[in-house]
Amino acid sequence: MIADLHCHYPMHLLADDRHPRGRTEGWLDRVRNDLQADIESLLAPFLNDASWKEGWRVDLDKLQQGGARLVCSVLYWPPAEFDFAVKYASPPLPAYYGDVKYQLECVEEDLRRQDADGTRHVIARKEADLDDERMVFVHCVEGGFHLGPDLAAIEQEVCWLAEQGVAYITVAHLFYRQVASNAPAIPMLSDANYERLFPQAPGIGLTELGRAAVKAMHKHKVLIDVSHMRQDALDATFTLVEQLDEEAGTDPLDFPVIATHVGMRNAGPDQQAYNLSDETAKRIQARGGLIGLITAQHQLGSTQDAAQSQAVVSRHLAAIGQLGNGHDATAIGSDLDGYIKPTLAGISQAGDLRVLEQWIREAQPADAEKILYGNARRVLGRVFAARASAD
Repeated sequence: MIADLHCHYPMHLLADDRHPRGRTEGWLDRVRNDLQADIESLLAPFLNDASWKEGWRVDLDKLQQGGARLVCSVLYWPPAEFDFAVKYASPPLPAYYGDVKYQLECVEEDLRRQDADGTRHVIARKEADLDDERMVFVHCVEGGFHLGPDLAAIEQEVCWLAEQGVAYITVAHLFYRQVASNAPAIPMLSDANYERLFPQAPGIGLTELGRAAVKAMHKHKVLIDVSHMRQDALDATFTLVEQLDEEAGTDPLDFPVIATHVGMRNAGPDQQAYNLSDETAKRIQARGGLIGLITAQHQLGSTQDAAQSQAVVSRHLAAIGQLGNGHDATAIGSDLDGYIKPTLAGISQAGDLRVLEQWIREAQPADAEKILYGNARRVLGRVFAARASAD
């Protein structure tokens, strides 16, 4: 069994789901959304898909072929982050929250269409759902900008997402949108080139919007995914969560912090800021969290064949394992269909998760079950149980 902490199932639905606001959109908005969706479709073969023939990397059939049992399905509406109507580093717009709600509905509708009798999948709303014999989908959100600009609305929005079963929110993402400072993560750009093109002032950390999101997530037991955060945002997040623990009188282990799709800085190329430092990884481990290994060459290292990819995966696993907590926090977060081209050689689509499983079993035979499934199941179960006890 495989648990994938970060899988972009919704991305292959975007071409059909281009009007999240339906008839309430003005004609200019409809034209803009059509244009953005068309650009997305045109760019996908170059920046995401394994080849022109293969198309998108993730769908229900491919996940089943790959042995996926637990799928963290990442809700992310690209036209909101790549919004032609606003300047770089602008705050989010109120409509973005509606966009992600719409996408959640589209995912559930698509799964019902693909699996009309409900024999292949279930969407998790509570802990018991995680142990269903069917493939378990868990909604997640990537990009705190989806919560919009209204500080007063954020707690209610996070509460609603929790009620739908959303397990975590990745607070930062590709570009600074006045929520949290982010680390470079675009495959075709080095850290230095990214920072020249998309500068961020030092010391941003978490903005008011970011702090409001973290507070609401802590209260409503929605896990914080610190992937994509710059170091000042990481530090601010851990400090705030520790304060919230103290105020609530809760044990840090009751609210894990996770990094769902990363590599280890000391094992990857060029000491990338996106990858976890040993110190950050230890802080995640100390809270009983998760470190999900991404399948991107940009973060893990260049590979030309499956043997090289297996060696790269083994190197990153070893870097996590030597930190003192073994592999109690190690997991998989493939980021497939997350525009991470090129992926590791040998991993071209979700059906190849079985290949990754074999590499992990050979590299870490004693801990393979925990890495592949057990750790993710434990942490997700903990957050669902915490919500139930709070009701």
